[in-house]
Amino acid sequence: MSTIIDAENPKLASETKGVSFGEDVVDNESFNTDSRRTAMRDAANKQKSIRHDIEFSERKFNIKTLPADMQRVYKQLADKHGEVYGLLWIFSVRTAVELHRGWHMPLLTSKILQQIKDKFEMRMTWNLGVFKLIFRVDDGAFEIHRKVPFDYDSEFQDLYTKTAAALVEGRIDVHEALLHQTEIKKGMHTAKSGLLFQRNYPGRLLVYPWQAATCAIIFFGGSYNDAGVAAICGF
Repeated sequence: MSTIIDAENPKLASETKGVSFGEDVVDNESFNTDSRRTAMRDAANKQKSIRHDIEFSERKFNIKTLPADMQRVYKQLADKHGEVYGLLWIFSVRTAVELHRGWHMPLLTSKILQQIKDKFEMRMTWNLGVFKLIFRVDDGAFEIHRKVPFDYDSEFQDLYTKTAAALVEGRIDVHEALLHQTEIKKGMHTAKSGLLFQRNYPGRLLVYPWQAATCAIIFFGGSYNDAGVAAICGF
């Protein structure tokens, strides 16, 4: 005969020193300690910030905020495959454009796009060039081109990556994913210093010389003297 112990009942816990389950004996103090630890861990998980997890929302993404060419493609996709399919393609394009701003991100960008394609069975392809991106959907029926300059805003790119991961894992829907992208773009979930020095003038003027100098060395194998000249041109 087995006994069930209620860890929340202090009287029962104090009166019973242990309980046997076949060959094993469970000590009440250890049982209660594990329960408290589990409760504390669950409470901590619930308090994670939006940078680590994103919860579902009833808000809807406004298609009219998109560029005209993307609105046209979305309308065709939504009519043919449904709203969610069209929004997933919009999310994929926006994610790729923002991630590709980092010169070190093309491989990760392509991997994320492939995960979205496989997860939601999207009929889309892409070509991530150095400065120009090409997106095709619906077996090439529609094609969008974007020119993307390099950037050094790693925090910005990190948040876009986490948003895409949350969508693929099913922790958010596509509406909330698109809304979160919009909020990131506005600097609502990023450090104020990044908004001031990396994404807006005059602070952004400090980024261009650094970009020019590092590109001269990394991509063109230049010397430090070449980097200095490139930095001056960056101004």
